[in-house]
Amino acid sequence: MRDRSLFQMGVLCTNICMRPHIFLSLVLLFFAEAGVAQNFLYTTRNYTAVDGLPQSQVTSVVEDDNGYLWIATQGGGLARFDGKEFKVYTTKDGLFSNNISSLLFDHDQNLWILHAHGITRFNGHTFKRFQNRRTPNAMYRRVFEHGDSIFFISSDGATGKIHHDSLYSWGKPALKGEKQIWRSLQTPDGVQCFIMDDGSFRIKTLKETFSFEPDEKFGKIYFPFIYKGNIALRTSEGYSIVNYKEKKIEPLSLPIKHMILSYDEKENVFWTRDGANLFRETVHANETKRDTILKDVSVLQVVKDSEGNVWFASDGRGLYKYFIQDFNRCSSEKLRGVMAILSDRKGAKWLGTLNKGLWRIKDGKITSFVDAHESYRNNIGVVKEGPDGTIWVGTNYGLGRYDEARNVFVWYTREKGLAGNLVSAIEFDEQGVMWVGTANGLSRYDGKSFHNYNTTNGLLNNGIWHLHYSKRYKTLFLATDLNVQTIRDGKIELVQVRGLRNTSIISILPYQDSLLTLGTGGAGVIIYNPKSRASKFITTQEGLASDFIYFAAEDEKHNLWIGTEKGINRVKLDRKLEMEENLYYGYDNGLTGVETNLNAFQLTPESKYFGLVDGLYEFNDLSDDPSRSFDLHLTDIQVFYGEYDPRLYADTVNGFFKIPVDPKLPPDKNHITFYFNRVDKRYPKSVKFKYYMENFDKKWSQPSSMSEVTYSNLPPGNYVFHVMSTDKQGSWSYKKIAYSFSIKTPFYQTAAFIVGLIILIAGIITLILYLRVRQKVNKMLMMERIRVKEQETLRKEIARDFHDEMGNQLTRIINYISLLKLNGNGTGNGSSDLYTKVEDSAKYLYTGTRDFIWSIDPVNDELSKLFLHIRDFGEKLFEEKNIQFRAFNEVKDKIKLPYGFSREANLIFKEAMTNAFKYSEAKNVALMLKRSEPDGFEMSFEDDGIGFLTGDIEKSNGLQNIRERADRVHGVLRITSVKHHGTKITLNFKLTKTLKYGLAL
Repeated sequence: MRDRSLFQMGVLCTNICMRPHIFLSLVLLFFAEAGVAQNFLYTTRNYTAVDGLPQSQVTSVVEDDNGYLWIATQGGGLARFDGKEFKVYTTKDGLFSNNISSLLFDHDQNLWILHAHGITRFNGHTFKRFQNRRTPNAMYRRVFEHGDSIFFISSDGATGKIHHDSLYSWGKPALKGEKQIWRSLQTPDGVQCFIMDDGSFRIKTLKETFSFEPDEKFGKIYFPFIYKGNIALRTSEGYSIVNYKEKKIEPLSLPIKHMILSYDEKENVFWTRDGANLFRETVHANETKRDTILKDVSVLQVVKDSEGNVWFASDGRGLYKYFIQDFNRCSSEKLRGVMAILSDRKGAKWLGTLNKGLWRIKDGKITSFVDAHESYRNNIGVVKEGPDGTIWVGTNYGLGRYDEARNVFVWYTREKGLAGNLVSAIEFDEQGVMWVGTANGLSRYDGKSFHNYNTTNGLLNNGIWHLHYSKRYKTLFLATDLNVQTIRDGKIELVQVRGLRNTSIISILPYQDSLLTLGTGGAGVIIYNPKSRASKFITTQEGLASDFIYFAAEDEKHNLWIGTEKGINRVKLDRKLEMEENLYYGYDNGLTGVETNLNAFQLTPESKYFGLVDGLYEFNDLSDDPSRSFDLHLTDIQVFYGEYDPRLYADTVNGFFKIPVDPKLPPDKNHITFYFNRVDKRYPKSVKFKYYMENFDKKWSQPSSMSEVTYSNLPPGNYVFHVMSTDKQGSWSYKKIAYSFSIKTPFYQTAAFIVGLIILIAGIITLILYLRVRQKVNKMLMMERIRVKEQETLRKEIARDFHDEMGNQLTRIINYISLLKLNGNGTGNGSSDLYTKVEDSAKYLYTGTRDFIWSIDPVNDELSKLFLHIRDFGEKLFEEKNIQFRAFNEVKDKIKLPYGFSREANLIFKEAMTNAFKYSEAKNVALMLKRSEPDGFEMSFEDDGIGFLTGDIEKSNGLQNIRERADRVHGVLRITSVKHHGTKITLNFKLTKTLKYGLAL
């Protein structure tokens, strides 16, 4: 009766056979019955300059023993590819040319690089170039190995060889009769076959070399290829086999019409092309099945690597990879956003989608449930089957129960008692009670009514992400925005997960019966033990693609499938919950949309499906693939980032990359960088490394994708560098690297040196003490001598200066007084002039005496006070003639002057000002002080008077005195004068400490 009162909504229920225009052209094979073999889906990946390929014209591709692909380009040089990135080599690294025709590895794993006019050999460490100097313009077409030599063929049919780094060449065709080599092929067992331009053959085996001309008429040869270990030919008469042992041509029946580029004997696949189209052809019962792989792409070479990938070298379109995808998208482009997956007990499959409603697949028919009136109900986030077989769905607007009899859904919303309209989780307990998680709390539904839980009656947060009922613990676990809570016997409790703070719990799923996996919104996966409350975190540090986890679900092999917004990790843990295997699946593995969804996964022994933001994906299990897994290896060892070559400190080198064996490094060469790698071209992003330096590190490093590590300032000692990596299954390989090296002990750390050093130090200390005492005595005596000498020097200078200043003026005064006596009473104009001269001399004597006293006062040994003193003199002097005087001081610091400098500088500029006052007829004069260099100064005096000829300087005693005074203070004096344009006197000086009067000033 209650069901009748509930809001019942009819839905659009249409079989796809009745409505073919409905966008859901789902490929129903994704839910094929158990036991049906999987048909793996191949795909192609194009690598161009955007991915790091140096140039789009790829001429040749080869694989080495470490798994690297070596790619030759026409103009971009050579590239090495490990599945993740390209390393490019050009002429700057040692190539003969960046235009490469073909590549060849010899039996010593040297790479031979053929150019148009030369050959380059790369031994893994250095390049060596070869060219025939006699014919530098010869065009090289082919290169091959025979015995211990490398042979090459030029365009004119001539041949040559490289033996022990020496090049030998024949300037004419190697065969008699002027025959030229048209093509050459090498069989897997090392037999070299040359096809001549006249249709004959020349065979080189390990034991003999011979030629033959077949009697059979096989027509014109179009192209040769290797077929089941033999040399096959496509001719105008059909296909043939070259039976070189019996020296004849045998017919071969093949229904292939296109040009054969390569034959894969293991897969029985012919790779062919017709113009710019590439085909994959198989032959069964003489019938051909052809698949078009590439269109409008000119493919030059097809190479299958050791991991089962097929590579296409194209002319202008880059490099292509043809491989099996780990995931196939089995929904159409129009069905995007699969949010939930369920297989019910009646064999029906249910898909909840984003905005596209709910889809049921049963007995080959698809039925869609789309609400045309309430669009929020078309967002299906969860689909669950009840204990009684009832299908329940959670939407963005209510909880739906499927009424199979009427093929409609009955809806429950907040108006009908549900805690919230946005339903995010549905779970059932042992009694068949349904628990519904919403954005507004938790609801318990017993089939009749709802009982709700929220923050008012026990919940710490109303937002419920996920629910899980554990029969083992008889407990309902709630994943909320901030924590985990439990409900048992009606009691709500908070679960304290150690190490988790302020992080949303997105999902809760069972693991190994007694444990739980908690998917978090930023803290990775937590393996939680409800009994012991122990927790183990698995994060990006252990190799996860992201720490934002939608789900972590266990499969039948106890693998954890961890869905994130960046792809899926398949993880296997050991008994200690340590990561044992880890494979990452992302865009390169077929997951185009990458981001997973919370309830969109189905893991069964027969199949595994995942709903992503762009559709539904099926997993192809390639774990039994017998393809090769390459070994971990060192690629380089550098000392101080390549500044020093460690090979100089080792006796031998090892491997393709010429790694030094047990080098013994000097003590100052203790900054070492190790480069290592393991090539995996199928799962390149899943390769992780751990390293450990024996006698230095305390434990192994955290797993990382970084393939290099630097150790700096290593102390002297013996070391072993250990590296390990994951293999193609994502597990840690038992094959590890243990690389030994040592750093020598410096001589100053040896026992003999230390003992000798102690004795030497003791002797030095004794000597120092003796010398120190002696030095103090000598210093006291020296200081006394300096003091006496300084006093004597100072007295002599004062006496000389005072004598010059006072004696001169007193003599003049005496002379003037004598003249007055001769003139009698001193009347008349002549007497007046004499009085004036006496007065001037007395004034000059006063001024000179005052300047002399000022200069010997140590208080005035400062640059700013010197400037002010000169400025004051100028102001008093030039105001007598109304000459405009200006002074500029740009030095604001207090600069200490050495003794004697102030006097000399003062006299220099007083002399200059006096000359300008008397003779320059100037109207404006200026005094300036500024810095000329970081530790230099410039003082200048300038007037706008009549000037003089600089040639007259030598004739002027006053200017000569100025120059002499400048020399005394170690300054540079410049006198610049232009007739009728004024004069400028500049003094440049540096205030450095010099020995003067016996003291450092």
